[in-house]
Amino acid sequence: MSNLEYEIISSAFNSTADVPRDKDIFYRCNICGTVIPSVPSDNIGCKCGNVFIDKDYWRLVVVDLTKSEAVRKKRISK
Repeated sequence: MSNLEYEIISSAFNSTADVPRDKDIFYRCNICGTVIPSVPSDNIGCKCGNVFIDKDYWRLVVVDLTKSEAVRKKRISK
């Protein structure tokens, strides 16, 4: 059996322009814990509204950058 976990890529961003984006990268809000894809198929945001992606304009909006991080999925066997 395996569980899905995330490894932190980076969490020290000065602006949203510094945040990486790729099909295997996700953004985690450290306020509500929501994890969203960095390349979504639709507009998407976390539960508390701290992290939002406007897909139409390829714009990442983060209210508090210190409360978010870029992560990548990894599988852990148990």
